Amino acid sequence: MRNSESMKDLHFVHSIIEISFTLFVIILHMLNARMGYVSIRQAVQRLERFDPDTDRNLRSVKTWMWLLVVVGVLHVVICVAFFLAFNVYLHLGWTVLSNQTCILSMNTLSGLYASLMTTTVVKIKDDQQQVDIAFVFTRVNTI
Repeated sequence: MRNSESMKDLHFVHSIIEISFTLFVIILHMLNARMGYVSIRQAVQRLERFDPDTDRNLRSVKTWMWLLVVVGVLHVVICVAFFLAFNVYLHLGWTVLSNQTCILSMNTLSGLYASLMTTTVVKIKDDQQQVDIAFVFTRVNTI
């Protein structure tokens, strides 16, 4: 009987550590998404020299950033709810499955968002380079 209580305590501690790590990963992805959006916004302001709120390239990045934040909050709620449900109704060993599913889906969404950010930055730099080249040619033709 004593061994059974010890195993329940061990599963509980293991689940607490695992859910803490899962929540850390989810929050880290959410912060990374926000910081990436801010850096792209600053790049648009610096390179294109106009209001980033009107840039069409930033609309999709902003939408994905908010999608990632909302999904992150949803994952936090799901992780905590599954932890409580498994603690009350089932075995805490099931938290491994729910936490890993949340981590995998956040990693996938974060990877998609990172590729969108990279594509947007490349497009902004290419546009700026084309503008600079056009400026040089118009300057040479006017001299």
